[in-house]
Amino acid sequence: MSEWHDSPEWRKARAYAKTLLEPICALCGKHLEGKDWTIDHIVPPGNGEPNHDIGNLQSACRSCNGRKQDSALTRLNWMNERWV
Repeated sequence: MSEWHDSPEWRKARAYAKTLLEPICALCGKHLEGKDWTIDHIVPPGNGEPNHDIGNLQSACRSCNGRKQDSALTRLNWMNERWV
């Protein structure tokens, strides 16, 4: 696991993302709650500084997030009205 997984910046970004993102997995559409709700990078961090901007984060269930690993996927074609 990368160092940034335990960083204060990532903890803050995850908490903030959960206030804005819907609890629906962007990959499979499952309703999320509790520990099944994870925050995933759309474009995964490379060897450089990870991009924790809200535009690069999506909700994902643990299963989809684990399967995706470090692959880059595109977000579904919908926008949350709170983003605008």
